[in-house]
Amino acid sequence: MLVTDSNVGPVYAEKLFTQMKDLNIETGIYTVPAGESSKNHEQLLKLYAAFADFGITRGDIVIAVGGGVTGDLAGYAASTWLRGTGFVQIPASLLAMVDSSVGGKVAVNLPQGKNLVGNFYHPEIILIDPLLLNTLPDKYFFDGIAEVIKYGLISDENLFEMLERLKNRESIMEHIEKIIFRCCDIKRNVVEQDEKESGMRMILNFGHTFGHAIEKIFGYEKYTHGEAISIGMVYISELSEKLGFCDPKLPERIRSILVQYGLPADFPKMDSK
Repeated sequence: MLVTDSNVGPVYAEKLFTQMKDLNIETGIYTVPAGESSKNHEQLLKLYAAFADFGITRGDIVIAVGGGVTGDLAGYAASTWLRGTGFVQIPASLLAMVDSSVGGKVAVNLPQGKNLVGNFYHPEIILIDPLLLNTLPDKYFFDGIAEVIKYGLISDENLFEMLERLKNRESIMEHIEKIIFRCCDIKRNVVEQDEKESGMRMILNFGHTFGHAIEKIFGYEKYTHGEAISIGMVYISELSEKLGFCDPKLPERIRSILVQYGLPADFPKMDSK
């Protein structure tokens, strides 16, 4: 069964569905509303019902076609349906290509917080086609660039410096295969050493502690995931600089590159109430 969202479905997943049917592959398709607000138990139960109606067995495959929300929701459903069925990721956003589709984390949100109910469940294969990015709006392209910047900061200074030089989407796309491969390779290396996040894997959460809090506070509507972790990376680097844990020039470099790509760098003002 293909699982997609209302943005990606009409552009890619429905075409894949038709092609599979033409090849006499018994296939279903389930579409969730696009956006982080769909990563909840209500949508999960609806997806389980679709699995039941279609007759998904352990020998079948759930294929996530979309961004991080689709991959997380479909992956968690696949990991728990009949105690685990086949799972494949076809990421359609830059963020999903470089981060969320890799590493085996799948989850849904609760009102109390993000990704509180989840699992470690690796897809059998991840199919990444950078050409899918051609239809991705700028807002979500640069949402993914925030994660690429994170990888440069935690593991690859050359990647970070390349992003400082490239400046815009067009120049990034000229190097996109190299960028995606490098990010996936960094994450692969970390996950192979610490799959269940007991130590080293926590480095992948740079900027995410505050970022997830920002997402929740604003109801997953005001900021995308990449925008929220952008603010988180600036905040934690400035705190680290004050405590003497990083180069005094680093917070400003982080702030500068985020602004360069139109990403937020300042902690949002909130009502004290």
